[in-house]
Amino acid sequence: MATTWQGVNDAIADTVEGPIPPRVDKPIGPGRLHIKVDEIVARRGPAPWIELCIEDERNLGTLIASAPGQGNRAHWHSNFDEWWVVMGGKLRWELTGGEIIQAVKGDIVWIPRGTVHHIVTEGDEMSLRFAVAMPPAVHVWQDECENCDLTWEPAEPD
Repeated sequence: MATTWQGVNDAIADTVEGPIPPRVDKPIGPGRLHIKVDEIVARRGPAPWIELCIEDERNLGTLIASAPGQGNRAHWHSNFDEWWVVMGGKLRWELTGGEIIQAVKGDIVWIPRGTVHHIVTEGDEMSLRFAVAMPPAVHVWQDECENCDLTWEPAEPD
């Protein structure tokens, strides 16, 4: 199957014509060229927390720490796939249709758009994952997870 990039290219207003030096290099927050994960973990301390590390018109990169038994509420995305690099601990992804993915440090998990996913930290240590999404990263929240007994208060998409 051939891929056309024209639609993507048409949607991106900020392009360059050739090599240029980096236009940003902030000391903290999105825009850092070099992100030291150990420094973020030391500064943020015990889970739960999230830190937005990369943000531009094409990318959102978020470092997410969860304590054992914690996770996010079930949700899905209509217009982008999402993927994660597991950087510490053990995580379980519960997906539409009963699919379960168990991942550990060094694993990459990719979830296609439209797939409901609920992520839970397993074991007895904090998990750390780097989530990569496409802005504006709208989440369509579910009131329950079809794979487990968890339910949440109704929420609007963000």
